[in-house]
Amino acid sequence: MRRTTADAARNAERRSRTGSWGESTAAKVLEARGWEVLERNWRPTPGPLTPRGELDLICFDGAEYVACEVKTRTTLGYGHPLEAIDHGKATRLRLLARNWASSRPGARIRVDAVAITGGPAQFTFEHLENVV
Repeated sequence: MRRTTADAARNAERRSRTGSWGESTAAKVLEARGWEVLERNWRPTPGPLTPRGELDLICFDGAEYVACEVKTRTTLGYGHPLEAIDHGKATRLRLLARNWASSRPGARIRVDAVAITGGPAQFTFEHLENVV
């Protein structure tokens, strides 16, 4: 069966909605745990030495700043959400987190990962600290 441009656009839109829902859900769960969500989808100011990409959530857990990478899947059919954080992604996350912290004197930041599997009716939430 041949995929059309319209099919690709619908799939991209579905993935975008799933990702946005996952990030919002992660923010709500972390806030319920007492965390403060400071920024969502943070991107650095473009420049020749600036890493490209974004940090999904930047939070304060009461003791330190935390950049959270949120990975969401509706099923495990394509693998566990955290399998999407490969070496290249981990390196980018570390560089982005350092870039964010560099404009805040004395700020230290760690990088966590959140995996959400399922949908609004029922989902699992996994949180790993210091993934990179």
